[in-house]
Amino acid sequence: MPVNELTRSRDEVRAYIAQQMPEREVTHLERVGVEHVAGQRHKIWDVHLDDGGRWWVVTNPTNYYAQVDFKSRDVVLTFHLGLAMRILTRHQVPISEGARAIFEPVWRRWEQAIEALGSAEEAEHFQAVGTHLRETLVSLAQELADDKLVPAGGEPPKASDVVGWVDLFVRAMTPGRSSARLRGYVTSLIQPTWDYQQHLLHSRNARRVDAEIGVAAVEHLVATITAVVMRAGAPPARCGNCDGYGLVGGACRHCGWEDPDYSPPEIPRRSDMEIAAALTEPCTPSSEISTLLTVETVLERGD
Repeated sequence: MPVNELTRSRDEVRAYIAQQMPEREVTHLERVGVEHVAGQRHKIWDVHLDDGGRWWVVTNPTNYYAQVDFKSRDVVLTFHLGLAMRILTRHQVPISEGARAIFEPVWRRWEQAIEALGSAEEAEHFQAVGTHLRETLVSLAQELADDKLVPAGGEPPKASDVVGWVDLFVRAMTPGRSSARLRGYVTSLIQPTWDYQQHLLHSRNARRVDAEIGVAAVEHLVATITAVVMRAGAPPARCGNCDGYGLVGGACRHCGWEDPDYSPPEIPRRSDMEIAAALTEPCTPSSEISTLLTVETVLERGD
């Protein structure tokens, strides 16, 4: 590693410790390892402070750990990787797979922002997260844009007008007085979410927490609009007796009421001749059971 890069990395760790523990001073700082895991480069630093405390600092993302808790660099790296994975799982698509399919291209771009956040360390990296979030919102607008949304006599928004297209779509999905509160809530999210993403994209002092906020804001907006789309579909059937939603097979699982108009779906049935013919055919197991291993057979083989 070139001397200037090593020096820069050392200064970054010093600055990080100064930010996290401003009352302490670094008396010794040494890089003790570099590991590549799943395409990511992690540097491990041994840090001594003026109060006698010793710490590990592991990068990508950067975090510090007391050496009294983690005796070796291998152990601290293993813990660090597990912690990073758990943090990333907080940013999973917050809806079911079926609901995700409504805006699949949009969620894919949002996940790219998550991936960028996972390895971000510098301000420009957090700005790059903002770039991915902008692409997420642009993709959402492209999915929603339709001239049929424009009121009669009105001018359609420009192709790049994310706020305009999303606002028109939400209003179309939430018509009438009964949806007024929902309409007001969702439309109030659109402009601030776009503005914050634009701020993150251009902020030269962006920090991790700024990118975290941006990711959460865009996630909430897209998930909420997904829910609006699902809500605008056919309403679920309700019980004619207790008005509940627990109808299963034409009967209410709460009060037992049965829908007199319910018709069970037709299930194709085989004739007696077809059943007899099927029973004469040999049965072929889907797997060779003799190949399955038990604990006892493994011990006998010495595997």
